[in-house]
Formats: sequence, structure tokens, C-alpha cells
Amino acid sequence: MKAVVVGSGNPVGPELLKERCRDADIIIAADGGGLYLHEAGIVPDVLIGDFDSIPAEILDFFRSQKKVAVCSFSREKDFTDMELAVETAVSRGADEICIMSATGTRLDHSTGNILLLYNLLKRNIHGWLEDANNRVYLTQGRLELKRLDNWKVSLIPLSPEVSGVTTMGLQYPLMDDTLELGSCRGISNEFVSDTAVISIEKGLLLVILSRG
Repeated sequence: MKAVVVGSGNPVGPELLKERCRDADIIIAADGGGLYLHEAGIVPDVLIGDFDSIPAEILDFFRSQKKVAVCSFSREKDFTDMELAVETAVSRGADEICIMSATGTRLDHSTGNILLLYNLLKRNIHGWLEDANNRVYLTQGRLELKRLDNWKVSLIPLSPEVSGVTTMGLQYPLMDDTLELGSCRGISNEFVSDTAVISIEKGLLLVILSRG
């Protein structure tokens, strides 16, 4: 089951939003993400949050739609709106979750949202973050990526060591190598084939595709 979760970070643009939502089984807006969906002409299945970042008129519009389940929370809570939205997708049975507009000027929220991928990974749920210029994945095993022209591929260890790193389809290959936390050695690689494969034997690896 495919889910799209839209936050209130940097907008991704209506065309990309429509493309991702087109095949989604469930669309969830985390607070201000409802504005981006509304601007793209998309009505979510769930709108969730404390509603401190969505315009009142957009909130009222979604409340008037029978399709939309509106879940309101206090601003004083133990979870961010994005975390609540992702957990809602999981509780509805999603095994593939695209998280959009989850990064922006708030580095704390951006980092927290990226690390939500770890909770999904532990439950064998395929998740990634996406904005107009980046796609972010987290892996403990094997990851296959389709070529994006003029995009860079960066490998960033999130555990003290990531061992057994082997790549195929990238300009600077690794073969049973080790990347250490705090090293930038894996940043800014490039596609050289239509598909790139990244595999590791041990550790936690952040894989970021960046435009340009």
C-alpha cells in the first residue's frame, strides 16, 4: 500500500506533488502540508496536526469535505505533526511511504524528519523523503536507484562504521569498503548507468540524491 505524506517544509511544486499522489492509496497532510495539496488541487484522505501552520480558510475547506478525516492535536504534545502523519500512514497499512516537503529552514525539523526513516526501516517499510532537489533514503542492506541525469549520489554513514560497502553504476565505485561516521568520502558521486546499486553488510547508511 502506497502512502504520500506532505509536510509544511519547502514546497515541491504542484506537478511533482500530483505525480506522487496519482498512484497513492492514501494521502496524508501534516498541518501546513494541506496548503500545498490544496494549491495543487488535491484533497487528502487525512489532515493531521495542531493546525498552527495551515491557513484557517484551507482548514475550514477540508473540514467541509466528507472524504477528509481531520485529526486535531494540542500544540503541547510529544510528537511532531510529521511524526503523527507518518505513524498514521503506517497504522493504515502503508508499506511504502513517500514523505514530501519535510525539509526546510528549520534544521531541527529537517533532521528529525530524515531520521523518521529509521523507524520505518526497522519495520521493513520502504520510505524516503523528497523535495524539489533531493531524495533521501536510509538502508541497512541493498538499495537500487534509477538514474537521474545531472543528479549527484552521496553516501553518508549514520553508524560509527558502515562496512562491506559495494556500489555498481556509479562513477567512483566502492568494493567491500568501509565508510566511517564523520567522513565526507562518500559525498557527490555520479550515475554512469541507468541503474545504480548500493549494498552494505553492516551499519546504517544515508543515501542522498541531489539535483546538480
